This record gives sequence, C-alpha cells and structure tokens, in this order.
Amino acid sequence: MYLGEPHEHKDFPTTYNPLPYNGFVTIPKAVGQRRQFAEAVAEVAEQLRPNVVRIQHEFGDDWTGEPSVFFMVILSDAASRRDRLLTIANEVSTALVQQIAPLEEWGVLPYFSFRSQSEQAKLEPSVA
Repeated sequence: MYLGEPHEHKDFPTTYNPLPYNGFVTIPKAVGQRRQFAEAVAEVAEQLRPNVVRIQHEFGDDWTGEPSVFFMVILSDAASRRDRLLTIANEVSTALVQQIAPLEEWGVLPYFSFRSQSEQAKLEPSVA
C-alpha cells in the first residue's frame, strides 16, 4: 500500500520532539556540585572503614542515556573474601544510597562495582 508523500496532520506531526529545546540545559546536581558530592562520598567511605579502602566515582550516562554515577568500591582483602563479599557489598551500596541519595538528592542513578585491594594493586600498582 502506497501512502504517498509525508504530510502534516494536526494530530500526528511528521516531526516529533519529546523534549522541546527551551534555551536551557539541565544537568544533574551531582555534576554541577562535584566537590560536594565527592565530600559526601568520602564521608560514607570513612564510616565504612576498615572494610572499604576507598570509593571512586565517575559520572556518565547509563545504557538508556540516563545521568548516572558509577561507583568503584575498593574493599580490603579481608572484606573481599568469598564468605563476606555479598554482605559487605550490600552494606556499602545501602549506605551510599541511604546517606547520599544519589537519585533523589543529586539526580543520578547509582551503579556499583567492587574490587579487592590486591586486585586493584595488580591493575594499577602506583594507585592502590
């Protein structure tokens, strides 16, 4: 069936822009206030010692294009043991979500990755 040339219809325009440009760009609070976000993350990391060596984070978009924060949590080798890893990972992610509220307060979806201190040392000897 041939539909002919595209044409405008009052209910079905040929162009669709779900987010009309209004001259303003919206960025998440976490991106605009990076230092304050980093300070909040550092406070949580300090509370979680000695299990947590440090928490690094990076901003970006997730696979759907949503603004996100990607946490890399470096755990002590003791906390990374197989029999403790799940419990510690849950404690860390829960603490970050409850105390920082990345989505509610900062406008970014949180994602978590965990690595042991010895694993990190093998990957970046000068950093760990």
